[in-house]
Amino acid sequence: MLYALQPFLKYFALLGLVPWSESCAHFQFMQKVYSCFLIVFNFGTFGISLYFPQPSELFISLMVNVIVFVAKTACVTVIVLQMIIKYDDYYRFCKEMKCLGLRLQCELNIDLGGLSWQSYVKVFGLGIGFLVAIIPSVYVALSGSLIYFWSSLLSILIIRMQCILMLLYVDLLGHHVCLLGKRIKNVIDCHMMGAKCIPDGNGHQLCSLEFLLALKQSHMELYHLFSHFNDLFGWSILSIYVVLFSDSTVNIYWTQQVLAEVYEHIYLYATFSVFIPSFIIIFVFCRCGEFCKRQNVLIGSYLRILSCHFSATTVPAYNDLLSEFIMQVEQNLLVINAEGFVDTDNSLLMSVLAAKVTYLIVLMQFSS
Repeated sequence: MLYALQPFLKYFALLGLVPWSESCAHFQFMQKVYSCFLIVFNFGTFGISLYFPQPSELFISLMVNVIVFVAKTACVTVIVLQMIIKYDDYYRFCKEMKCLGLRLQCELNIDLGGLSWQSYVKVFGLGIGFLVAIIPSVYVALSGSLIYFWSSLLSILIIRMQCILMLLYVDLLGHHVCLLGKRIKNVIDCHMMGAKCIPDGNGHQLCSLEFLLALKQSHMELYHLFSHFNDLFGWSILSIYVVLFSDSTVNIYWTQQVLAEVYEHIYLYATFSVFIPSFIIIFVFCRCGEFCKRQNVLIGSYLRILSCHFSATTVPAYNDLLSEFIMQVEQNLLVINAEGFVDTDNSLLMSVLAAKVTYLIVLMQFSS
């Protein structure tokens, strides 16, 4: 499924987010050079902007400006460098997802289908919305001579488009987890029918030892796929969280400064066009991670139901394999992880909101 989207996703290579070519060594080298140029250009524009500070800027606002845009520059550097270093791993990740899909189709007789239209509307709508949200900031930058904004425009584009790509990947991972959970639910239904059902195109019964082993192997491949995703994008996810947290918090602070008539009201367009998309990205990404986590918990509950309520299976090997499967699901969690620092779920969302309140109070105390 991911390979089918490559003709569209490869254009994100213009921002250094995906490889342009899988096999051509010349294109790969040229893109690495281009990605290095993006990093140098990003640092150069920010360095130049430091020589043109706002003449009427408050010290606390100037300091916050520098911190926020340094974080954005560092984040973009991490994102682009991670793609340069893990150039081959990206297509390996695509191949692993393709192999998992073939296993689900051939061994478990699951119709993969595609993502729901709601997922495509969500990803496409957010992408368009995040690009449109830059327009108010451009208008304010032209009206108020916000030099810092122009130096961070490339960073904003790269960070937001990387978020859109990762949302698509996480939706695809969640789709596979959901399909596997539904198939295990079919095994429970088969036991309730007296273990007489046979899946279409497969000679083994749904409640057979061979089918349970195929389910267990599919879950293990899915776990390796999640681990590969976390390894491929872990540092990018962590740096993006830092930028989204700092950017949204600071822009809420600037909104308070505008309402206190420290700045002109035109700056509200810029602050709202920054912290609202940041909130949306954090919320949607945490919800997608929570969906994957809950589906994994649901798989574990299905297996425990199978173990407790359908113990009429007289084959000892089946019960032993089922116990191993339960332990595997409990130990190998299907979660989106940022290099071991945080798991992407609802708890992270609440932690971010709580931390925002704390830092906003500190900023307002300093500004007063």
